[in-house]
Amino acid sequence: MLVITLFGILIFGLNPKDFFFANNVRMVLESPGIKFGKYGVAFTEPFSEAIQNNDNGPIGFTFEIALKPEYHKEGGFNFIFALHNGKDSDQLLMGQWRTHIIFMNGDDYDNKRRMKRISIDTTTLSPGGIFFTVTTGKGGTKIYIDGQLFREKKDLMLKIPNGGMKSRLILGNSVYGRNSWNGTIYGLAFYQYELTPHQASLHYDQWLKELNIAFAKKENPYLLYLFDENNSSRLSDHSDRNNFLNIPSRMKIVKKQFLDLPTNIFRFASIYYQDNILNFLGFIPLGFILTAALNRFENVIGKHSQLTAVVLGFILSLTIESLQSWTPARVSSMLDLALNTFGTFVGTTTYKPILHLANFRN
Repeated sequence: MLVITLFGILIFGLNPKDFFFANNVRMVLESPGIKFGKYGVAFTEPFSEAIQNNDNGPIGFTFEIALKPEYHKEGGFNFIFALHNGKDSDQLLMGQWRTHIIFMNGDDYDNKRRMKRISIDTTTLSPGGIFFTVTTGKGGTKIYIDGQLFREKKDLMLKIPNGGMKSRLILGNSVYGRNSWNGTIYGLAFYQYELTPHQASLHYDQWLKELNIAFAKKENPYLLYLFDENNSSRLSDHSDRNNFLNIPSRMKIVKKQFLDLPTNIFRFASIYYQDNILNFLGFIPLGFILTAALNRFENVIGKHSQLTAVVLGFILSLTIESLQSWTPARVSSMLDLALNTFGTFVGTTTYKPILHLANFRN
């Protein structure tokens, strides 16, 4: 029973199929583009040239991205792209929740803190590819869809993450590898200034005519990716700043987390509470069986079988959480460690009552 319980806990905790798998990113054959699936990511190294930030004044910027999203029926926040400097609270990101495309700074993924953001519901748009132009500056943030102003938020100014040359670009996932986005990106350009409405319209017309974003080369972009290369492992930055986009053959976690605090884990409520319950209940049988097994060695460990069982449950949970920090789509959490250990303790307390009940019936 102990072996079966340990095997079940390890299978549930580690989900071995997630350890070794291909990075689900591929080049589109019929046109310039890059397609992301579950467990996919592309990323740059920290930028070779420091990107301007607007902490010292209202420095505007623009990014253009042509994409075709696939719609997620389940809950969860999926990352399309992020500029990340090592701090989730500083990141600039474009994400998707179901049919909504969201532009924001920070890590308020479920919007519980009501941090400012701007979003659109893509069900109001015609199906197919979408050409986004997003400008931000002292006058607020504007979203242009296919060259036309679609939404404006005058009290929101998006920010470039601080950190000098520590910032990097992540596509198709979060830096932790557990928020994969499904869809295709056909081109991406980032400018360190605001495009005018006329420029936004003109750029879309050029995109519609050429079906690539090469026209941005003349606009002095900070980042420019055309996704028109045969090399599927390292894509060029056509801004000539050499911020190459890496696509490893195996899924890679850009930033590992070990025993993350519960407040930093961005999972939606139903999934979050279900995991907590399973983490607690799953270790109760382990506590009971360990105590029963250790009582057979009472001459060796004395009367400390219950404490020993709890310590062994803690060590097992700590081992699983350590391995999870290297596993995409898994979360190494301090809360999980606490719930597993408490579940083990509860299991140890049930041993004597159940033993007495069994003896009474006999």
